[in-house]
Amino acid sequence: MGNIQEVTLAMVHDKAHKVVYNDFMLLDDNFDDEVFKGFSYIGSPVKLMFLSLIICVKGKMRVRVNLKDMNIGPNDVLLINPGAIIDMVVCEGECRMAVIHIDGDKMEHKPSVKIMLQLRSIINNESVVTHLSDNALSQFVDSYKSMRRVISDEGMRFKDEVIIGSFQSLAAYWMNEIAVENEMHKNVALSRNEQLFQGFIREVQKNYMVNREVSFYASKLCITPKYLGVVVAQVSGRRPLEWIRDYVILDAKAMLLSREYSIQQISQILNFPNPSFFSKYFREAVGCSPSKFLNKEGEGNLSLACGGI
Repeated sequence: MGNIQEVTLAMVHDKAHKVVYNDFMLLDDNFDDEVFKGFSYIGSPVKLMFLSLIICVKGKMRVRVNLKDMNIGPNDVLLINPGAIIDMVVCEGECRMAVIHIDGDKMEHKPSVKIMLQLRSIINNESVVTHLSDNALSQFVDSYKSMRRVISDEGMRFKDEVIIGSFQSLAAYWMNEIAVENEMHKNVALSRNEQLFQGFIREVQKNYMVNREVSFYASKLCITPKYLGVVVAQVSGRRPLEWIRDYVILDAKAMLLSREYSIQQISQILNFPNPSFFSKYFREAVGCSPSKFLNKEGEGNLSLACGGI
């Protein structure tokens, strides 16, 4: 049995109602269709390899991201960062929403998404829900509709410039709401340390299944392990090993809870020498063994049962 299935942007291009811009950005919504009623997906975990924004205009949704339930309602925007594991999406009642997917590997090379990189530095790569004011939501949706209309217009000239402007406008309204909530200024420039931290997270997302050594990631960034530790602590308040561990343990928990993988299989997938090494690593991080964690799942409170991780 293989790893948790990775879902790329290319894999969802052929679905109905999708609007794609240069294999880099994908838009979808049901603004002009029937509302979703009682939609739900609960199944095997999948790993999204692109950044996603979910904008809720009507109804309520519950999305399990990295084993945490994220609840969104009217005026809410959910950011899901690349590499996140999803195993549940539930739409309660009548839902009307839009989604924007952005290819994570290509986003840094687009001038239209620099503001998104600033946003990611603010939230330290966590998935977050932001509540928009009515005015901000209206402007947000207008910018979204403008992007979709322009992308669909094959004969339009200066398409890139218009799409970039619409996206920057959309992101700016959202950034402003986050800045207000966090008492930050809108014009947040990435410092050198923040850029290094982003690079570290990208490398961890690519390599955590095969390498858990801080020295490996430091070499990828052309800095010393000691300096990497200083940078990561300064930006995130955590150590590099904690970030690496969290990615490893998240995959391990998701595979355990899916009940589709044995402990031996998980150990092999995550590149541990043997199940004993994996179990020791898991126990040190979570506070209990993989088998106990799985047994406690039925009791409904994993975090309290296994040490709070």
